[in-house]
Amino acid sequence: MAFLTPFFLAGLGAIAIPVLIHLIQREKKRVIEFPSLMFVRRIPYQSVRRRRIRHWALLLMRAAAIALIVAAFARPFVQQSAVAAVVGGGAREIVILLDRSASMGYGDHWARAQDAARAVVRSLGAEDRATLVLFDKNAEENMRATSDRTRLEGAITAAKVGSGATRFGPAMKLAESILARSPIKRRSAVLISDFQRSGWTGSEEVRFPEGMTVSTVSVASPNTANLSVPSVAFARASFSGQERLTVTAGLSNKGDQALKDVPVTLTIDGHEIQTEHVTVAAHASGSVSFTQFTLASPNVRGSVRAGTDPMPADNTFHFVLAPSEPVSLIIVDSGDRSASSLFLQKALSIGTTPLFRVDVTSAGRLTPAAFDKRAVVILNDTMFPPAGGGGALKAFLQRGGGLLVVAGDHATWPQSEADLLPGRLGATVDRTSGRSGSLGFLDYSHPVFEVFKAPRSGDFSAAHVFRYRALQTSPADRVLARFDDGAIAAAERTIGGGRSIVWTSTLDDTWTDIGVKPVFLPLVHQLIRHLAHYEPPTSWLTVGQVLDLTARAKGRGDRADRIVVTPSGERIPQSSAGEGNEGLIELSEQGIYEVRSTGAVGRPEAIAVNIDPAESDLTAIDPGELVASVTGHAMPSGAQAVQTQDMTREESEKRQGLWWYLLMAGLLLLAAETVISNQLSRKDTFL
Repeated sequence: MAFLTPFFLAGLGAIAIPVLIHLIQREKKRVIEFPSLMFVRRIPYQSVRRRRIRHWALLLMRAAAIALIVAAFARPFVQQSAVAAVVGGGAREIVILLDRSASMGYGDHWARAQDAARAVVRSLGAEDRATLVLFDKNAEENMRATSDRTRLEGAITAAKVGSGATRFGPAMKLAESILARSPIKRRSAVLISDFQRSGWTGSEEVRFPEGMTVSTVSVASPNTANLSVPSVAFARASFSGQERLTVTAGLSNKGDQALKDVPVTLTIDGHEIQTEHVTVAAHASGSVSFTQFTLASPNVRGSVRAGTDPMPADNTFHFVLAPSEPVSLIIVDSGDRSASSLFLQKALSIGTTPLFRVDVTSAGRLTPAAFDKRAVVILNDTMFPPAGGGGALKAFLQRGGGLLVVAGDHATWPQSEADLLPGRLGATVDRTSGRSGSLGFLDYSHPVFEVFKAPRSGDFSAAHVFRYRALQTSPADRVLARFDDGAIAAAERTIGGGRSIVWTSTLDDTWTDIGVKPVFLPLVHQLIRHLAHYEPPTSWLTVGQVLDLTARAKGRGDRADRIVVTPSGERIPQSSAGEGNEGLIELSEQGIYEVRSTGAVGRPEAIAVNIDPAESDLTAIDPGELVASVTGHAMPSGAQAVQTQDMTREESEKRQGLWWYLLMAGLLLLAAETVISNQLSRKDTFL
């Protein structure tokens, strides 16, 4: 028992008042008047009877009333550990939702969250049950419903901050499911978190029915300062036959104060390459570029580390680098026009992501061996090459190759190979005498044109088309673009694992001027990337993504069993069979994963994993807003006061309100004392 205003207890001295009243109270005497003495001077009567307390019960009632009123003004309250035993009310089913996302690693957030969870456990009564749920992007039952407080506290102590993103939806759905299965009437969930705003969108469709309550404990800190490295970018260049790479790191300051002279260090394979010092304004972003270095081998591990602050997890960004693999392609033309492939060659010589390795030959000189090490074949306004007959070109497409047919005047296609072309070529449409044609429809959902979907990302209508070939497609073909008159400009057909695209005009300056328009370069690059199945090399992944090791192994022709070593050192065996979900690894840790194949020599494959950049924004949501979303009504007053060590004495006393009961008891005693004293006074009066 404690008192909010203990100085009022000095008022207990007022208990002496009823004692004095009982001691000095004199008996009443009835005076009989004698007429003969009416004019004689009155002599005051003094009682010489010994004073003593005659009504002990009345004295105790008066003293108790005063003591209760004084105690009420002293505002007593019971410590939290005793409240559970005093308040009672039957058994309770409690789900403790403990946030272990990466943002909980800020400062002392995790330690405070663990203390809050322990406080809930210690408040459990003998018949209460609690379930511990740890959550970040996903939620899991760490300790099923139990009354064993020792086991629950042990589980809380053993829990650690993870690297996942904050998501309240899965945790609240799991809590509702657990409480719905419980036969106990008093059911509640306690959510302990820093309440990151990015973790709740309001569209999670979580609803707690009547009878279930949600209370919250926020460990968020006001005025948080946090510097993070959310991303890095790479610029590749070739010098003396070697690939040179420049790393540029992005920085983000989420704090209210500018950060000056922050050291930013680039580390490659464990060696610090360079340190730069930068200044980042408050609530702003910045960047820093490092000196070029040579990239000669695969699986080069790197990281960028920026400054120090209370949340170290997002101060480091990991990545893995490998030399770029060029896309090999061959341009086949008629050979009688020296400049017929000039526009294509120039466009493909620009750019390093990817680097295009281009060979040019004529249809008559093409050999079947030319298909072996090529990703894409371009038939640029030429006849069907004899080397492609006999199923050679079809086999190339079926094993994943790409074919681009530029249909000009010289383009011919044999009927025997008709199934390789998306449609049947027709006559030339001439629009030189009147208004020239233009591209009127583009399928922006297709990968070739998807990059042009945003406003001001490319104006195809500015290109003039003076001639094009008619094309009649089948229902199985996909139309990618049309001219303004509805004629097909581009169409695609899938053949086995490969793709075939026909462009019904030329890609030089003979039938159109698209070759001198700004859209020409990205258009050609997108066509070749799509046909070559080119995927940019992934230098890092994000925590929470799933890695398909089986698909990666098949792409390299690797059939050996593998062992995945996590950043924390855990070893996860993986079979080459990849049955069921085997071969799928959820990336749950920040750092470098290693994939080691059985019997392989050399350096193991490395995979860099970073936390979600959204975790760096520590802006908190109002816990009451979240509670209102899942329960349909505002959070009740005092619902956050489940954590005794974080409650003030005023909050504890306000929650319990014992003073009101003491005051009422004191007033009732005074009322009873008044009635009893009146009865006794009548009996004590005599004539």
